[in-house]
Amino acid sequence: MLARTAVIIVLGFLAFGSMLPAPFRIMDDRISIVDNPAIKSTKNIPEIFKEGYFHDQSYYRPLINLSFMGEFQAFRYNSFFYNLDNLILHILNALLVFLLVWRLTNNDTMGFWTGLLFVIHPVQWEAVCNIPGRSILLGAFFVLSSFVLFLEFYKNRRLFFGFLALITFFLGLLCKESAGMLPFVVMAYLAIDKTCSWPQKFKYLWPFFIGIAGYLFLRQYFGITNVHQTSQPIILILGFVSFLRSVITDLRLFIFPVDLHYDRCLPFMQSLKEPQALGTCFCWVTVLIIFVFCYRKIKPFILFLIAWFAFELLPVSQLVASIGVGVGRISTAEHFLYLACIPVFIGMVMAFRWVFEYNDRKNFVNPFVLKFLAGGFLVFLFLTAVEQSIYAANEFSMINRSLSFEPNNPRVQAEMGMLSIFRKDIPDAEQRFRTAIKLAPLNPTYHIALGTALCQQGKWIEGLEQLVVYDPGKDKALVEREEKLTMTQIRQQLSQGKFFDARGWLAIGIYYAKLGQNSKAIDAFLKSVGLNPSQTDAWFNLGSLYEVDQNWPASRMAYKKLLALHDLTDFQRDFASRHLTAMENR
Repeated sequence: MLARTAVIIVLGFLAFGSMLPAPFRIMDDRISIVDNPAIKSTKNIPEIFKEGYFHDQSYYRPLINLSFMGEFQAFRYNSFFYNLDNLILHILNALLVFLLVWRLTNNDTMGFWTGLLFVIHPVQWEAVCNIPGRSILLGAFFVLSSFVLFLEFYKNRRLFFGFLALITFFLGLLCKESAGMLPFVVMAYLAIDKTCSWPQKFKYLWPFFIGIAGYLFLRQYFGITNVHQTSQPIILILGFVSFLRSVITDLRLFIFPVDLHYDRCLPFMQSLKEPQALGTCFCWVTVLIIFVFCYRKIKPFILFLIAWFAFELLPVSQLVASIGVGVGRISTAEHFLYLACIPVFIGMVMAFRWVFEYNDRKNFVNPFVLKFLAGGFLVFLFLTAVEQSIYAANEFSMINRSLSFEPNNPRVQAEMGMLSIFRKDIPDAEQRFRTAIKLAPLNPTYHIALGTALCQQGKWIEGLEQLVVYDPGKDKALVEREEKLTMTQIRQQLSQGKFFDARGWLAIGIYYAKLGQNSKAIDAFLKSVGLNPSQTDAWFNLGSLYEVDQNWPASRMAYKKLLALHDLTDFQRDFASRHLTAMENR
């Protein structure tokens, strides 16, 4: 037992230890730690439990911010210890997997090999090697602890362990929302036990569902209720089919993980008639038919493993919430597989054991050959994990590798742009942000980043066009400072006789309109339509501002000019028509 535990610990450190010196990254590290005011003082502990993880209404993970607070108080900005804590958590999770599988199968050898696969498999790299993966690692720690404790309670009827299982489960919910799948996994396991009635089983399970209800109440009470989901059935179906396509890749990654990369994504299926959708549906329908015909021959424990895998992936199936990285792409990140891999690894160990025992009976090949192949596979996984941890230690290499596989991922393009700014390569940053905007044109963060990059190159009017295009949201203060600096430069250029085109005056007008300086805004918009009479946005803004100033004749004129153009949007046409009718009826 001690020797096997030591093997898991040592190999875990060797597999992922290369990432320990990695500095904080441009990505979520800055939001979570470097620029996160919530973790800077222990006085903020009550506030951490009242707000969302990203200071919004989407995620409620207070224990993650609490863990970062503890590290910040002890180590400040020394990223080594944040990385070390992630690696320690991963190794602890592997030991819990060892113990859990041992309890599930009553076989310590099965538990050891599953734990070993878990700790060295390179598919774990994204959760382990990125500090914000803490939510996955710490959540998994509590979920696995809860499962182990529940099994102890269930098999020996020791209430103390049942109480601890409930506490650790609730702590898991405070780390990551997907911890809520544990009761369903446990229910699937209990289905194997034919010696206990379902009413009795539900008596053991209902405290978990009370815990989920309490967690949802907390989220509702603090207003953390945002769930991104579509109301259109066809979009829901296409999203699920896209997810099913990603599962095929996931299953391949467990066996042949040669193209691992950060923030993996997949194009959203546009129609059920497209080849990928048809191929995906055919593949899974075939699997379902085989499953139905062979159902009675499949061992109950195998059915439990299948259910476990399905439940772990349900939160990212696009059925519960839409998880995307931009327009037309869903997220299929490798860290989604952190817990889902456990039933797969159990199945892999069981499959090798069956092959080895079958060969022992039939004597097809020398047993040494099978052991050599299994050892070679483990060495391949271990070396791939080392390679991934080396990539992860260098942010540029990690993101560049991701772009080599998925150049159309807008989030990764934007992150490379931020990294280029950090490296003082502003022209490259500009190109990266332009690519991100092309891929996800409605994301205000990309426009703000592009505007900033343009301003840093002295392209003031182009930068202003990007800064004023969307509501900056939480970046309002940053954008206002940048806009103020930009307008100072623009005024200086105007005083020197600089010429601006229609789009430039449109941006200036929007800036003044945001400040409530209507007369200056109107003057800018008039200059814009003077240079380009087909500038729909300028006519729209003129009509709106004249209406605010109760200059009805000028407002009617602007709306009529707008409606006479061909390139106006449906919103502009509807808005202008309604307001024009209202003014004419005065």
